[in-house]
Amino acid sequence: MKSAKSALAVNRRGFVTGAVLGASAPALPAMAQFSTQNTNGGSAIKARQAPGVGPEDGGVTGLLSSHIVRVDYTQIDAKILASLKLRLLDLIGCAIGGTRGEGMAALAATVADSGKEGASVLGTGRTASVREAAMANAVLARAYDFEVMHVVVQDAQVPSHHSPTTVMSALGLAEQTHADGRAFVTALSVGDDLAARTLAASGIDFNDGWDGAPLHSTMAAAAIAARFLGLDTEQTRQALGMAADQLSGTVQSLWDGGGAWKVQQGTAARNGIYSAELAKAGWSGMSDALLAPCGFYRQYTPGCARPELLTADLGKIWYGETYFKPWPSCAANHPTIESAIALRQRTGIAPADIEKVRIYVQPHVLKLFIAKPLRPGPSPHSQANFNLKFACATALLRGNLRQDDYEPQAMADPALHDLMARTELLALPTGQKGVIVEVTHKNGQISREALPGRPRHYADVDGTTSAEVEAKFRQQVAFAGNVPTTLADQIVRRVAVIEQEKDMASFVALLAQATRFPKGR
Repeated sequence: MKSAKSALAVNRRGFVTGAVLGASAPALPAMAQFSTQNTNGGSAIKARQAPGVGPEDGGVTGLLSSHIVRVDYTQIDAKILASLKLRLLDLIGCAIGGTRGEGMAALAATVADSGKEGASVLGTGRTASVREAAMANAVLARAYDFEVMHVVVQDAQVPSHHSPTTVMSALGLAEQTHADGRAFVTALSVGDDLAARTLAASGIDFNDGWDGAPLHSTMAAAAIAARFLGLDTEQTRQALGMAADQLSGTVQSLWDGGGAWKVQQGTAARNGIYSAELAKAGWSGMSDALLAPCGFYRQYTPGCARPELLTADLGKIWYGETYFKPWPSCAANHPTIESAIALRQRTGIAPADIEKVRIYVQPHVLKLFIAKPLRPGPSPHSQANFNLKFACATALLRGNLRQDDYEPQAMADPALHDLMARTELLALPTGQKGVIVEVTHKNGQISREALPGRPRHYADVDGTTSAEVEAKFRQQVAFAGNVPTTLADQIVRRVAVIEQEKDMASFVALLAQATRFPKGR
C-alpha cells in the first residue's frame, strides 16, 4: 500500500468502471467477465471429481497458519493502521444505521440472551456467546449493503464483502478476551489480509452460484479467532481446515429477492469462530484448506487463478477492503446511480419532464440479478437493493439514494414506479465500456450522461479521505436518530487511537450504548 490515502482505494469511478463493469482495468478476468474458465486445467466440475490426499505439512495453508500465529503488531505500520481505522469507523456507522434495517431487530433477538456471558449483541443491550454475537452484529453491519468493500491486491481488483465479518468477529472476540487495542488491530489486520488474498487469488465465478462474501470471510474469521484464542500453528491450520468444511452461501437469494444474503455475512463469522474453538479443543480438519484436491479452490471456485497472491510479501504488504460506498445499494448499481445524479444536476430536469429513460450497460450485466424486474416479495429491501431500474429512478426522482428510500412509503411512491415503468435496459454497442444513462425529455430533447470504462489502478487515483468516511458515519448516526452527538464524537475519537485501548471490552460497551433498535422495529 502506497499511502494512507491511496491505500484506501480506487475511487468510485475507478472501481465501477473496472471490476464491476468489466472495463479494461487490471482485474481478474474470471471475476470481471464472469468467465467459466478454470485456470488449473479442465472444468471446475472435473476438478471436484478428483479427490486425493492433501500435503502432510499443510502446503500453503500451513505457511499462512504460521504467519497468522507469528505476526506481530510492530509489522502494522502507520499507513496500514490508518486504513484499518477507516474501515472500523465505516462498519460501526453501518451497524448504527443498520438498526433501522429490515428484520434486524428480529434477527438479533434470536441470539441475544442476557444470561449468557460472552459478547454484546449490538442493538439489544444483551449478550450471547461470542460466535452468535458476531453473527448478529455482522448481519447488522450489512443491513443496507452500505459497508466498505472491494479489494485491490497487486494488479487484481475484485468486488468483495468481508469487513462486516472480520470487524464484528474481531470486536466480539476482543471484548470476550479483554484484549488491548494492539491485539485487536493485529488480529483484524490478519483477517482482512487473508480474506483479500484468498479472493484475489481465486477464479471465483458468480455463475457457479456461490456468494464470495461468506466464502472468503469464514477462514478470515477463523484466523482472527486463532489469534484471540491463542492457537498455535498446528491448531490454526486445523481451524482453517474445519472452516473450509463449514462454508456456505449461494447467490440464489439475490435472484429471488430474499434476505438470506445478509445472514450469510453472519454465518461466516459464527462458523469461523466455532472452527477455532473446535481446533483449540483438539478437533482436526483437512490438511491444506486452500489447495487440497477437494479443498476450497477446487470445490467453490473454478480454480486458484493466482496462487502467488496468497503469500507474496506476506507480513510486509497488507490488504483490506478499499471502496467506501457512497450509496446503500449493490455496487453494480453505482455507475448508474452516479450517472443519473450527474445528469439531473447538469440538466436540472424535473421528473415530470421525463418521457423515458434508457440505461445502456455491458451485455453481461443484462444477465445479472440487478437486471431482473422489481417484484413483490418477503424482503422488499432485497428486491430494491439489487435492482438497476429502482436505483436509477430513485436517483433521477430524488437526486440521491439513501437508506430512507427503502422505507415502505418511499418504495410505494407512484411517481417512482411510473418512472421505473418508463425505464429500459439496453446493451452498450460492441466495444464500449461503462454505463450510459439517456433521458428523453417530453419536449423531445435527449440528455445523456456517460461513465466510460477507463483503466484505473488504486495507486493512480485519489482514495477516500478520512473526512469523507467520518461524514458517512455522521450520516448513519443521523439516520438512526437515537444516538447523542456526544456519544458519536466519543466513538470517532476512540477509533482514531484504537491501538491505545487498554481493554477493548470498554470500547465495545460504548458501541453497545450507541447502537439501539428503534421501537417498533
